[in-house]
Amino acid sequence: MIRIVTDSASDIPWDFAKENKIKVVSLYVMVHDEVLVEDENFNRESYYKLFEDEKAFFNIPKLNLYSFVPKTSQPNPQDFTKAYLELIEEGIKEIIVINVTAGLSGTINSSNLAAKQIMRKNKDVKIHIIDAKSASYPEVLLIRIALKLIKKGYNGEKIAEILREQAIKIKTVILLPTLRYLWKGGRLGTSKFVLGSMLRKKPIVTMTEEGNVITVGSASDVESGLKESLRLSTDDYTKEPKAITIVYGSSLEYANLCSEIIKEKYPKMPIEIAQSGGSVLSHLGPESIGVISDFTDEF
Repeated sequence: MIRIVTDSASDIPWDFAKENKIKVVSLYVMVHDEVLVEDENFNRESYYKLFEDEKAFFNIPKLNLYSFVPKTSQPNPQDFTKAYLELIEEGIKEIIVINVTAGLSGTINSSNLAAKQIMRKNKDVKIHIIDAKSASYPEVLLIRIALKLIKKGYNGEKIAEILREQAIKIKTVILLPTLRYLWKGGRLGTSKFVLGSMLRKKPIVTMTEEGNVITVGSASDVESGLKESLRLSTDDYTKEPKAITIVYGSSLEYANLCSEIIKEKYPKMPIEIAQSGGSVLSHLGPESIGVISDFTDEF
């Protein structure tokens, strides 16, 4: 029997994880002096309310360098060891692990280290680690593929091979309605932040096949930014995506607007709307909107 392990950066719905007996290893979100565990009890709405007031922030002469900046921490190897051992105690000999990309988090390093230690002591256990080349729902899409392949009787090695091939067929584009979280998280210089804020530019970023974040455009307003995000997530392919997932944080309004934009271009497109947790959007901002186009093969 094969079982699946993932991390909370996947934004996997907890009921879906329970239904399919998927182990979810939590990341940590640090708020001031408090460490929050991103588990099923993590209150997303309360978390997003912690972000500072937009109006006060854009008073440029009084930029507050010390206001609320959430930080995230990856699981340690012991967190993954615990998950693996629990499965081994159930008699599981093969484990598929789908992790947030190494380009965004060291989570996969922890899972790898734990896997090597476990397999060294348990010669009959095989643990296959897959870099999702992204974060959030691309991990869930790969999990869904893995579940189908497990049902069809594929072995773990073949499933891992297929998942690595499919990971680069999921296109993620993210609109950032504000630059402030990139700046406050140390991912954007102050001069670029001030200039971009004055110009009211809203950057658009994507993930490379190596799992790194790069800027691919910008927009003057949210609606045009969402249209450009959709274009960037679909135009590199000769076929339409099988489905599109919209991932949002605090702004369901933006997510619904994005859905309408997708329906205008693709009237019959299956659309899924999902809320992201704290670890993914801590450095992008709660109003960020991700457009995830699924070009994976049918299984």
